[in-house]
Amino acid sequence: MVYSFFIFILAGLCEIGGGYLIWLWLREGQPSWLGVIGGVILI
Repeated sequence: MVYSFFIFILAGLCEIGGGYLIWLWLREGQPSWLGVIGGVILI
C-alpha cells in the first residue's frame, strides 16, 4: 500500500513538473531544452 501511494505521489509531481517546464518554454520564452526535459518527465 505504501508503494502504491509513493508511485501515485511521484506521478503527480512528474505531471505537474513536466507541464510547468513545457509552460515555461512555450509562454515565458525559456530555452527549448526545458520543453524537451518537460516532455521526457511527462512520458
